[in-house]
Amino acid sequence: MTNHRDDTDYEECIVTFIDILGFRHLIDESSAAHIRKILRIFRKHAKPYDDKTGPGDRGLISQPKMEIVSDAVVRARTIHTDFKDGALFQELLDLVLIQSLCLYEGILIRGAVTIDRMHVGRDLEGPVFGPGLVKAYQMEEREAVYPRIIIDEAVMERFPKDKALWKEGHSKAQETHYVGNLVKSDEAGLAFVDYLRAIKTEAGDYGEYLQFLNRHAELTRQGLSAATRREVRRKYSWLRNYHNRQVEWELGASNLDEVQPELQGATLRECLEPLVVS
Repeated sequence: MTNHRDDTDYEECIVTFIDILGFRHLIDESSAAHIRKILRIFRKHAKPYDDKTGPGDRGLISQPKMEIVSDAVVRARTIHTDFKDGALFQELLDLVLIQSLCLYEGILIRGAVTIDRMHVGRDLEGPVFGPGLVKAYQMEEREAVYPRIIIDEAVMERFPKDKALWKEGHSKAQETHYVGNLVKSDEAGLAFVDYLRAIKTEAGDYGEYLQFLNRHAELTRQGLSAATRREVRRKYSWLRNYHNRQVEWELGASNLDEVQPELQGATLRECLEPLVVS
């Protein structure tokens, strides 16, 4: 048996496997233009943050290599680079934005994040394959269950100790704070990407965040109403509980009365309470 750790064509990467839920229905019911628009969300967030960085500079900062096959999306982000730009934070932030933009289009996704050996090519030319893909795929299939992107327990254990995953110059406390703002744990302790909370800091203002919460509530209600199979209803029930916990947290925030979104003169409480999904 080949030892992958001795194979120089492999390198350690943060690996994300994503399943676009309901893709078959999307193919049957949507136009090619709409599907292209959705897939462009994934391509947009598979580019380096530094616009000046090209393929020949692939060792300077962490960069994701992505491939899409039908409803499956594979991302492999390089870790061991000349400049440490916070590879785990960058990957999780990409996933926050991808999930949020897909939700605006009425699309739910499920996935898993791990760290393992992958082939991405010398200049990120691909193809993308390796034991990391197998592991992430198995996690998504067996453990994610609901419309969420889970994070391997081994990643969460390694992160506080491995500076290769941090941003250069950051302390452990700083890096833990930034990554912690993107992650939530369920009742069993399984970590997943907390897009509902994290997208708040990416919104232009609180009014824009409320619009996103409203879209999320609308999608959840529609899913619960239309679900005829038990396994589908379970997924939307989980989404409802996740949504309501975030709205309830917002309602209980200490600065609730200090924020007054400019939405027809309504108070923040008047804007939030209708967003609870029953």
